[in-house]
Amino acid sequence: MSSTHTLPAPEQWLRYMPSVERQRQELRLVENAWDHLSLLSSLSLLSSNASSGGDLARARQDFSSLSIELMHGLAAEAVHNCVDDLNSRAQICIDVLVRNLFERTADIGFFSTDVVLADFLCTPAPQRQPEVIASRLRQYASKYTVYDNIYLFDAQCRLAAVLREGEGLSLGEEAGGDDADFLRQVMVSDAPHTEDYAVRAYTGLRHPALTYAHRVESQGRVVGVVVLVFKMSDEMPALFQSIQGNDREHGGDVVLALVDGHASVLASSDTHQLPLGWPVRWELPPGQASGAFMLQHFSRRYLAVVREARSFQGYAGPGWRGLAMLPLDVAFDDAAASEHSALTQELAGNADFLSAELREIPRRSVAIQSALERSVWNGLLELNQMQEGAGRTEAAAPRDLLFAKTLLSEIGATARKTARAFSGALEDLYGVVTRSILRDGQSRADLAMQILDRNLYERANDCRWWALTPQFSETLAAGRVGCEQATRVLSDINALYTVYSSLVLFDRQGRVMAVSNPAQQALIGTVLDEEWVTRCLRLSSAQEYVVSAFAPSRFYDLGPTFIYAAAVRDVKATSGHNAGMNLGGIAIVWDAAQQLQSILQDCAEGGGERDLLAFIDSRDQLVLAQGHPDVQALLQGDGAIESCRTGGRMVSLAGHLHGVGVARGAGYREFRAQDGYDHGLSCLALRHLCERRPARATVPMVQTQGARVDTAQRVQMATFMLGTYWLGIDAAQVVAAAPDVTARGAGPARPPFLGLAPIGHRVCPLLDLRSIVRNDAALASPHGSRADPEQVADASEALQGRALQMQREADPDRQLIIVKVILDDGGERELALRVDALGPMLDLDRRQFQPVGFGGQTALIDAVIGVPVTASQGGSRPSGMLCRLSSTWLQQCAAGALEPSAQPQDLDALLKGHSAPARSGLKLSVS
Repeated sequence: MSSTHTLPAPEQWLRYMPSVERQRQELRLVENAWDHLSLLSSLSLLSSNASSGGDLARARQDFSSLSIELMHGLAAEAVHNCVDDLNSRAQICIDVLVRNLFERTADIGFFSTDVVLADFLCTPAPQRQPEVIASRLRQYASKYTVYDNIYLFDAQCRLAAVLREGEGLSLGEEAGGDDADFLRQVMVSDAPHTEDYAVRAYTGLRHPALTYAHRVESQGRVVGVVVLVFKMSDEMPALFQSIQGNDREHGGDVVLALVDGHASVLASSDTHQLPLGWPVRWELPPGQASGAFMLQHFSRRYLAVVREARSFQGYAGPGWRGLAMLPLDVAFDDAAASEHSALTQELAGNADFLSAELREIPRRSVAIQSALERSVWNGLLELNQMQEGAGRTEAAAPRDLLFAKTLLSEIGATARKTARAFSGALEDLYGVVTRSILRDGQSRADLAMQILDRNLYERANDCRWWALTPQFSETLAAGRVGCEQATRVLSDINALYTVYSSLVLFDRQGRVMAVSNPAQQALIGTVLDEEWVTRCLRLSSAQEYVVSAFAPSRFYDLGPTFIYAAAVRDVKATSGHNAGMNLGGIAIVWDAAQQLQSILQDCAEGGGERDLLAFIDSRDQLVLAQGHPDVQALLQGDGAIESCRTGGRMVSLAGHLHGVGVARGAGYREFRAQDGYDHGLSCLALRHLCERRPARATVPMVQTQGARVDTAQRVQMATFMLGTYWLGIDAAQVVAAAPDVTARGAGPARPPFLGLAPIGHRVCPLLDLRSIVRNDAALASPHGSRADPEQVADASEALQGRALQMQREADPDRQLIIVKVILDDGGERELALRVDALGPMLDLDRRQFQPVGFGGQTALIDAVIGVPVTASQGGSRPSGMLCRLSSTWLQQCAAGALEPSAQPQDLDALLKGHSAPARSGLKLSVS
């Protein structure tokens, strides 16, 4: 037997997640390294002070607690991702079936009004010709291939005709027992249909059959019952296969099933794991009919989800539910797998698309890392100032000083290892969330196309079957324009099938003979010249149909639509010249706007406010969309839809990242799959991920060399990042690094200053170096690739126009560097420079710097030097180029001598021609 349990806490899932467990082990190794560093820092007072022992202990504790949260978050998201996947599959399983069965409720209502059936049942039993009516049943089943069998009973519950004879009742034999009671209940029922799922003796089947029944009347008198048997045996396997067909994640490991109201399995995608008739028991909160649970089944544990049907146009099906199960031993094999592209890398740095519970994890990680960087930076500054103040060379430095400096280097290296470990775990977290969103978008697109194909399959069936209606043949043969009898039959059909805007009967000249829509009575007598009419009149068999292009029509006022048509043949002429001749045709006008909108609304349910689901045609034109109007407007632009189709699983639209799902649909049964027809529609799903933001600055990995820098020519450079520009300043001018703060002061500050920055006991003028640089890397796409010119222009204007308003606010991802500037009069002034990230402290040879100039204007930088690095920064500038911040520019800035109207500087133009490649003879020391 099966047993169920509620879902356990996140940490209990880790044993099923090998990739997450590996991440946890890596983080534990890093934590051990921090323990060793804490121990080493306590060996001397100088080491403890230089390494900011309190900061080190706090960072270790913060990293440890954040590691636990990160692992729990990753486990929880992996489970959430898996549950969402199972939810989607189980919901599609039951909802698509319910829509299918809804069509069957309409079929039985119409089929029971077939006058051929009524006339047959009114004929005395000895005079009936069952083989004639069986031929008509075969014609019906050849078009509606979803039916396994059709039974026709007379008023005495005798089997009068059957599509396929089997082991059940024989022709003329009377049903008995429960079967007779069931047929009599149908005869007295006024319901539009009777749905039955039971074992019926007349079918000869030993298992329950899903049937739809309705009484047959003639002149107000009940003359019998018609029963349609739904073909569950091939419908459910096909549905399961369509849901699992594009299974990229679990390779078919998901078991899908249909369960009844007693939780017994009615259909299963894998009868070895979940046999038919097996009772599945689940424990859900009281009053909840859908949800996730743990299932112990045949000594194997599963994560399972059960979903009840969402009603369609008031019909909720037979009360069945969809079930999806996934073995836990394979459920999370790829929990940490993720796609790798420029956009996914950019996404991995943006916490906005994470849930509220997880959003603070990457932000706290950055905050801890930034605080540690500042601590190491400030410690190195202090040690180097002590060394310079003592007038000693590095080789002659006291052992304690050297030990403290080495310890700081190790702390910095461990901090980088920690950052990489956290980055890997966070990338896995982003990957899990991203894959869930991307899969959801693709699932919605697939579902929309599956529903559309099934909907249009019914339309192809309807037009061919209704073309066999005797009244239509009689009206066309007699040439009765505006025939009341034909109009009444068309109106009755249209009342049963609300998916149609109108039904039209036309003769062999294309003249309109009758319409179902009273508003179109004026079109009666009009000769149609549409190309689909000509094609329809040339059809050679009752199995053929034609479809118009998806285009506007005189029969439809709400935009483009499909019109399905079939030829009406002369059914009375059994021989001679007129035998089987096409007398005209019947056209059914699909209510495209309402039907497409209904599909989109159902499939978009539960999406975000900036998501979009749309049908598009073969020319990449937007047909209809459900979702954010701004995104709809963007898709109207030239090439926008094509870029969504061909640009991969993510696309950038107007500064926002969207996950993309595109589906063409595979057809349903013979429709589109075998008949060669293609309607040309596809579905596009856009799931909003986040607003695009500049990637956090990446600090170069500097290669250390054994050679020492000549003491007389040695200069220590405190380096930092501004976008992808790597800048440095003489460490002697640097007071300290500090966290970013909000600029204070009333009214606008004089450029380039933003206001005053309160930093501890200091209050310094604050300036954002981004406002000084034109087209800096903050305006570019991540990883060095430039954004399109229009986006750059807009962003550049935004930076220039809003530098004094928006950027007054503190940015937790950025840092402040307090610098000391010596003025011309010998006085000193401190400035706070807002930068993107702190870089390494480098001991460089001042002779290796190459000066740069900027045509009369005092430049932000005055020299460059090539520094060996292990990773390229990308972009148009050579990697490893360190730019020296100009002391002259700082002096003019501190003295207020810069022109207020000075334009932001183009560093790319300034650096052009100064490649400054890293040379093998360059002497370099890293602090």
